[in-house]
Amino acid sequence: MKQELRLLLDENIGLKVFNELKRLGYHVQSILVERRGVPDEEVVKKAITRNKIIVTMDKDFGYLAQAYNPPGVVILRLRDPKISDRIRAILRALQLKDKLYGYITVVTDTKIRRRPISLR
Repeated sequence: MKQELRLLLDENIGLKVFNELKRLGYHVQSILVERRGVPDEEVVKKAITRNKIIVTMDKDFGYLAQAYNPPGVVILRLRDPKISDRIRAILRALQLKDKLYGYITVVTDTKIRRRPISLR
């Protein structure tokens, strides 16, 4: 079910993507709406306290995930990150459902790669 996933969108994902995911019934929050300009470390801490999967286009979150161990991170690595492509990529990732928790998931135009956040 869509509602079981809890998403926290980084600023670079955008307001239109946020609005579309919300319209589709996903439990989603946006840093752009709530705390624009907040440091990435604060985004990770917010995701941890609220048990949310971070969705971003910033590959630095892969390193931050190793340091802070958030619930999950989805990183979009698209050739042309127009709004429709971002939405399509996120929806592809969301098909993994609860398998997003505990992983860094990288979504490209053609593939989805996953690796555990922590090797503990």
